[in-house]
Amino acid sequence: MSAPRLVPLTPDTLDEAQRRLYDAVLESPRGQGGTRRMILREDGTLTGPFDAWLRTPVVGEHLERVGMALRTDTVLPADARETAVLVVARAWSADFEWWVHGMVARAEGVPEEAIDAIGHGRRPSFDDPACQAAHDVAFELVQRRSLAPATLERAREALGERALVEVVTQVGFYQLVSGVLESFHPPGPSADLPVVGPPSTTERAGIDLYEAASTTRAVRRLRPDPIPDDVLQRVLRAATWAPSGGNLQPWHVIAVRDPARKQALAELYRGLWSDYAADRRTLIERLPEAMRAAPTRALAAGDHLAEHMGEVPVINAFCFHPERLHITDADLGRPSVVGGASLYPAVQNLLLACRAEGLGCVLTTLLCSREKEVRELLEIPEPWATAAFVPIGWPVGGGHGPLSRRPVEQVVFGDRFGDALFSSDPEEAR
Repeated sequence: MSAPRLVPLTPDTLDEAQRRLYDAVLESPRGQGGTRRMILREDGTLTGPFDAWLRTPVVGEHLERVGMALRTDTVLPADARETAVLVVARAWSADFEWWVHGMVARAEGVPEEAIDAIGHGRRPSFDDPACQAAHDVAFELVQRRSLAPATLERAREALGERALVEVVTQVGFYQLVSGVLESFHPPGPSADLPVVGPPSTTERAGIDLYEAASTTRAVRRLRPDPIPDDVLQRVLRAATWAPSGGNLQPWHVIAVRDPARKQALAELYRGLWSDYAADRRTLIERLPEAMRAAPTRALAAGDHLAEHMGEVPVINAFCFHPERLHITDADLGRPSVVGGASLYPAVQNLLLACRAEGLGCVLTTLLCSREKEVRELLEIPEPWATAAFVPIGWPVGGGHGPLSRRPVEQVVFGDRFGDALFSSDPEEAR
């Protein structure tokens, strides 16, 4: 923590109004039991926002009562309340607030994985609609300074109007608290109670590469909620970092957000998906019954995307310039794939960045077969062509998670085709 910017006021220096606020803080529920040590230092001074409020004790008394009312006179569930507070603490990097409310959140049953996701700036997935609504409302307010109509309506349905107003009020109140904390950097309670803040900016810039690579699923069930501009800029910037032969970057991406253009793309996609899905269903029907469940679920997710493609917040259309590709397999008498080496690393970077931000995403190339219409719709000039389409948005439900892939022992050969480089026998691998 940074050095305090105010010298804490000891009890013997307080005037009558200051003493009244001091006593009110310690007589409140937060000043009882084990939590008392979190706000009262060994020399009798207060920490958190309370020492600063002693400088303006009349206002401080009102703020103290508001804070307690938001904890005790509320219909908002405690776990949803603490979720919203953690979102504010993360946005402000408010160490004391994150530390205190992290402990309270855990005590109220907020899952550790959700707290970790919030700390790293990712959207957690809650089973409880109230916690999910509280998170989404708080996140949009602190990041965008506004609340999208769709987010508000979902929160109204999950929480009811009173609790919805309480969440918005919680966000405002704890932003005020965060401002006080980050302006004056109050000292921690004591040496044996170290304040641990949220991850640093560098730490929260993403997630472990191996975790991202092993959990980036094709997420086709996406919510219509808008993606903040700063988040969209980050994931698209990640695409620009992809390797490129000669550093030519022979591609552009069109982030399609206009409702009419998205709907037009969706109409094209729906017909293409219908034909593709019919063929897939025929193949699935030929499988043994025990093997049908997984591909049937994947197909249902694809049906959902086809029906709701026009509602996703952003459809990223990747385009490329054919004359800027060095295609070394053009004359080999088979489908050419080499040109993709200059294109698809950027797409993969985007997918991994979406995973790090908690966004759902999926790569599709079906629309490439309707390139003429797509080119006209998105005003893509000749000779630019289409390479991929990546709809992104906040996932419905769990989103990303563990993958089902063939193991490395089956797909990696050593020195010649067919000789496994790694053994699948645990005894041989030792």
